[in-house]
Amino acid sequence: MIKLPTETEIETLQSFQKPHCLSIYAPYITPTSANNPNRIQLKNLLKEARQLLSAEELSTREIAATLEPVEKLIDGEEFRVNHGYSLALFIHPDLFVYYRLPAEEMASSVRIDNGFNMQPIIELINTNPAYYVLLLSHNNVQLLKGDCYHIEPFQLPGLPNNMEQELNIDEQPKELQTHTVAAASRGKGSEGFHGQYEEAQVDKDMLTQFFRRIDRKLHSALKDSTMPLIIAGVDYLLPLYRQVSTYPHLLLDEIHGNLEHAALDVVHEQACQLVTRTPSHS
Repeated sequence: MIKLPTETEIETLQSFQKPHCLSIYAPYITPTSANNPNRIQLKNLLKEARQLLSAEELSTREIAATLEPVEKLIDGEEFRVNHGYSLALFIHPDLFVYYRLPAEEMASSVRIDNGFNMQPIIELINTNPAYYVLLLSHNNVQLLKGDCYHIEPFQLPGLPNNMEQELNIDEQPKELQTHTVAAASRGKGSEGFHGQYEEAQVDKDMLTQFFRRIDRKLHSALKDSTMPLIIAGVDYLLPLYRQVSTYPHLLLDEIHGNLEHAALDVVHEQACQLVTRTPSHS
């Protein structure tokens, strides 16, 4: 699975300014035989890293301690089969992290410096827009967070997700209400039913109240975010939510359809298509 660094992790890595910081970028190689070319590549890059550390006059013991986490990685489950991603590794005696990058063209490199080489991974992140998706429904509202390579539920404690529970509704009013109308062809009144209209209006009013509560929670939790928010759901829900939304980065484009039980891959594909278009907001 692709794993890119978060903003906090980027800041941590950029602020880590110590001698002998190793940065390794290993692009994915498509296998042409039963051998694992990605494992072989990383072994070769590690050999190059060992030579660079030796040139810095580190002892054999220091070099072994620095590279031990990578040695374990190579011999572990990560490379027992051919994976489908590139790698970025940041290595120091006091820190070791690695990230799984998209399997797209990138140069292999090994660099040692007073700090890590973050430029390739930052360029990748800058071309990979992140976004939120709000799946709207009566009883299963969900907030997702994704980018072009991954999407997952975003846990936001207190986010209302069920209208009847949130509004303390035991049972929605379903009784047909009647009124008396004068029939043109008869001298007495006759009953006209408008229950469907009343039911639709009641549902609309409750949804509006429900969506306002969702918006208040999002506004509070995401007030410092500039990520676009995509709303998704059946057609009649989307304009109701858009009317009450105060999130300044709500995308004009929407995902239409009943997605309450849809696979995340389906939502992910449609969301990526929207955010990679020319940006548009409400």
